[in-house]
Amino acid sequence: MRIKLVTFAPHPNFGTCLQSYALNYVLRKMGHEVEFIYNRRETPPPTFRHYVFAALKRIIRIFLPEKQISRLKERKDTMTRNGLSDNNEPVILQLPNHRILGLLSKYPGYKAFAKRWYYGNLQKRKVFKFTFEDGNFKIRRLFTHADYKYVVADADLFITGSDQIWNPFCGGYNPMMFLEFVNDGTKCVAYSSSISQPTIHPAIKDRMRTALGKFAHIAVREQRSVELLSKLLGRDDIKLVVDPTYLLTAEEWEEFGNRAKIEFEVPERYIFCYFVGDKRADVYERMVQDVKRFTGIDKVINLECYDRQRVYGGGITYQDAGPYEWVYLLRHASYVCMDSFHATVFALKFQKEFVHAMKNADTETGSQNTRMYDILSRYGILYKNYNDDGSADWLRRIDYQRLTPLLESEIKDSMDYLKYEIEN
Repeated sequence: MRIKLVTFAPHPNFGTCLQSYALNYVLRKMGHEVEFIYNRRETPPPTFRHYVFAALKRIIRIFLPEKQISRLKERKDTMTRNGLSDNNEPVILQLPNHRILGLLSKYPGYKAFAKRWYYGNLQKRKVFKFTFEDGNFKIRRLFTHADYKYVVADADLFITGSDQIWNPFCGGYNPMMFLEFVNDGTKCVAYSSSISQPTIHPAIKDRMRTALGKFAHIAVREQRSVELLSKLLGRDDIKLVVDPTYLLTAEEWEEFGNRAKIEFEVPERYIFCYFVGDKRADVYERMVQDVKRFTGIDKVINLECYDRQRVYGGGITYQDAGPYEWVYLLRHASYVCMDSFHATVFALKFQKEFVHAMKNADTETGSQNTRMYDILSRYGILYKNYNDDGSADWLRRIDYQRLTPLLESEIKDSMDYLKYEIEN
């Protein structure tokens, strides 16, 4: 079957990167012809301010040293409200129509130019290699509105994949992720898509209801998403499934991680830290210091995915990691500290001891904590969430003899449902 897979394109947020890989891998292993389609990213409607800031950004890159640019970027990131408009409503994105880029992409030197332009540092070059050169994906970028028509004509089935693709506060309401361009009756299904919000914002309810109305089957990643979509769509067939990264065995992920090329000597025992957010950096630092005291492990490796200069626990910050290095370092860690959903998934997959901190306050607009409360509560390990109140519950070890059979049962059910979505 010719399947077009739609989810976030691989980039150095490694959970996002690896869930894309995992679903693509599983579908290909089933024997399907899978093409990953993306358009780099959708954009808000351009404004005069947008063009001014784009020009300033290019001027700054010419005249300022790299370290100063990094500091400015870090400061900007702390001020950015992800996917929010000025009135705290989700930004509604639009499908881009880059006709000139589409024309240029047909020339032989475009790929080399894009690699140099978009993937300038070692970490991004590793992501480029993983995405375009290692045979992990058959991948097509859609540049123009006409490209969407061609890809629809070439499809038997569209699958929207995992991660927060339906979270309107994760970059904005994204029409690509709701398959709004598929309007010819081609079958559409969702596997492990995530809203990651306690409610659906009123500004997008009607549009979401219309877009999802054409989906033959919908499987989501959190119980709260099941409840929200069941009510929104008036359906009783919304299914809860695991994230696609679960669907690969620990041995398959270990083999994947063994492709890593790490530029320093990895200590025998170390604490692995992966923090996607930085709004609660002071909490993260206290958490890592507590783990050091508890475990007696002094070495700390921080893996950075957003080119920030933060260092936790007096350790080192590894800014040149790609997807293989991320999996390898997590797999061989003695203890894991994170604020990441997918780092939690991989810690469970590799049966690691870990502690997690929420990256948002629960009351924050667009907070993504729902998904973490879901996974930790579902498996009876909510005590592994670090509370900055002196509580030591997180010190309790995970009973993997109890947890592993539960995970294996959910994985089997989810794999069976994925096959059902495709075949029925």
